[in-house]
Amino acid sequence: MPDADIILESSDSIHFRVHKSVLVTSSPVFRDMFSLPQPTCGEFPDGLHLVHLYENADVLNSLVSMLYPVTPDIPDSNDGILALLAATQKYDVVAVQSSIRAEVSRRKLLSPTGAEAFRVYAVACSKRLFPEMAAMACHTLGYPMTFESLGEALWSFEGWALRDLACFRLSCNIKLSSRINLFLDCCDEYSKYWLGCPRYACKSEKSRLPAWLEAHFTRTLEELRKSTHIIPMPHMFSTDYLMSLQAHINAKHCQFCARVHALGEPTFSIGIQE
Repeated sequence: MPDADIILESSDSIHFRVHKSVLVTSSPVFRDMFSLPQPTCGEFPDGLHLVHLYENADVLNSLVSMLYPVTPDIPDSNDGILALLAATQKYDVVAVQSSIRAEVSRRKLLSPTGAEAFRVYAVACSKRLFPEMAAMACHTLGYPMTFESLGEALWSFEGWALRDLACFRLSCNIKLSSRINLFLDCCDEYSKYWLGCPRYACKSEKSRLPAWLEAHFTRTLEELRKSTHIIPMPHMFSTDYLMSLQAHINAKHCQFCARVHALGEPTFSIGIQE
């Protein structure tokens, strides 16, 4: 870096020549650090003060790239992204952290699947990255929380993180079960659109939901009673609903249910929101 006046050394001994003014302007942590009297002894490669940091070269390279008017180098791995966000949090580089999160969201970089979702949640918890903790907790909902599905990810958990995730999943389960029960009892804003299907088995009961819809959500409730089962996110919720609707229309040629669906009434909006 031309005219650099300080060197940052990574944990793996890679040097980054940077400008103190850039660090001070970007980070109150560095500003406070450099406001203190600097030691007269120590290492001074090429006459520049050397500052040892705990971050590795990949993280520092990404962090430095975010401080200068160059193309930002954001990691594409889950661990790399979390390490970079943790560094921005450590050095209180608020604007940079927001930019990273926006770019990660835009590029959908932090989207683990399977047991990896549990591990990334655990790592986010260990680094106290609260937005990522919340997002990853939601990611785990599509997978059963069992020893088999957690696998080696279990070793990444602190006790409180595992407890909080179990409580979050239980809360989502209770919330979704409650909303489905309201729907089945025709006590919510969505069920009223479905009353009166002429293909209902007992035509005298006009205040009942169509049989296929009632059966569909009854099955969903039964699955939710299995405490370790997946908790369907909106895309899963809507897919299952559409399959049941299509089967009903194909079997009964029901124009009533097809019309209600075509009107766009959000039946599956009762699902857990992302």
